[in-house]
Amino acid sequence: MSQRFIDEYQNVHIQDKVLGQGGQGVVFRTKDPDLAIKLVTDEGGNPVTDEESVERYSKRFKRVRRLPIPVGINIALPAVVLKNNAGYVMQLLSEMVPFSNFWLDGKSAEKIGPDDIPRWLSAMPEHEAKSIVHYYRTGGLRRRLHALYKCASLLARLHGNGMVYGDISPNNIFISEGLDDSVVWLIDADNIRFEITAGGSVVYTPKYGAPELVQGKDGGRPSSDCHAFAVVAFYLLSLIHPFVGKKVDGTDEGDWADEGNDGEDIEDKAYAGLFPWVDDQDNDSNSSGSGLPRSLLLTEKLITLFEGTFGPGRTSPLLRPTIYHWPKALAQAADMTVTCPGCSMNYYYDFIHPETEGHNCPYCKTQRPQVLILESYRWNGADKPLNSPCWRYVREFLQGSELTIPRRVFDDFTMLDSDTVEMHISLSDKGILVKKSEQGKADLSVAVESSQQSDFQKIYSQMKIDWVTPDIQFWMFAHLKSPRLVKCMISGGGK
Repeated sequence: MSQRFIDEYQNVHIQDKVLGQGGQGVVFRTKDPDLAIKLVTDEGGNPVTDEESVERYSKRFKRVRRLPIPVGINIALPAVVLKNNAGYVMQLLSEMVPFSNFWLDGKSAEKIGPDDIPRWLSAMPEHEAKSIVHYYRTGGLRRRLHALYKCASLLARLHGNGMVYGDISPNNIFISEGLDDSVVWLIDADNIRFEITAGGSVVYTPKYGAPELVQGKDGGRPSSDCHAFAVVAFYLLSLIHPFVGKKVDGTDEGDWADEGNDGEDIEDKAYAGLFPWVDDQDNDSNSSGSGLPRSLLLTEKLITLFEGTFGPGRTSPLLRPTIYHWPKALAQAADMTVTCPGCSMNYYYDFIHPETEGHNCPYCKTQRPQVLILESYRWNGADKPLNSPCWRYVREFLQGSELTIPRRVFDDFTMLDSDTVEMHISLSDKGILVKKSEQGKADLSVAVESSQQSDFQKIYSQMKIDWVTPDIQFWMFAHLKSPRLVKCMISGGGK
């Protein structure tokens, strides 16, 4: 029989499946699909039920509700506290799963049989091959980048209001279960507070805590959140922890006795930030060749952010990039990925395969599919030259497909509305159909000739463009906060 919990208003909640469990507590769904419960647990993993502790935690949870947390932010805050347990009820959308589902676990591995492992992975050890199959089955690089961008946006809004989340980990970040949706929520919000430089309880999840927290040198700041987020991001994208290199995984041929190993657990030292990170440009003593190749996963901007966080930022928190740098860099990266029709992996559209010297998949060598490439330029007037594109948006563009084009292509990037759909572009044997979205706010015009000086026709609802040649290009002019000229090209494939 499922356990029943009573909240402060005498409502009864019946326990359902566990969503996540950590050192501080357990989170599970209730029979109400949109409600979940967080239970505080002791060191032995048992629910805290003594009256004094329940009262202390209840005051803490109610204090979180009084914080100036931004309106409309996707954070599952304590709604009501429980009566006889240290815990609370929170809203959580149905059909959401934790970020930890992005990693292969036992249940996921059982669902991948020998016939599910493609030929291009056949030479790999079985577990590694299954990890990559699970990687693309759960949305691949593109979905991970987009999910991280949404998570970073939530943290940026918190930090902008002077607060620290405190315990970032894959079990506290949730995403829509369906691959076609990427709504992201933060749970376990009872650790949200204002910055604490000293004193107070230090909260972090093992493997993700910032070095200054693990070493007991600080009480938690926005920079601590930035470290934990970067660990989640690197681990999620590459499949390896940024500090588990050859010093930790047993591939280091050096003599530990010569390096002053005092018997302390090697992994603990790594997670405490006492070793260089695996891709340190100045110190390869803890490097790693494991995981997916970072050259296929990270743009120059993302490399810079990871290097700043795990390089100088490992020992000097003030040198870490702030969270405000992450959302745009992650969204830009996600928007430049294509999905291989051969193996379902994602990669960056401009990748040139060293063997074929063409646009082929780096994993299975399949030719890149036909894509639509949108290059967005700031428009400063007809007499001013165009600088480098301020945004690129690339997607597979096949017969019968319809693409939704987000606002960030046509305007300055903002965390609140960059995903808003401005227009739809579809392709058929009759041509290209450009259609304004119901949510769209931009004034849009289209010129079909290749010259920028062509006459632009305003789009009131939709417009059809004849597809004469496979390499057709057209221009769009958009005006929201600042004008944009968008070059639209179809590349690859055939009519």
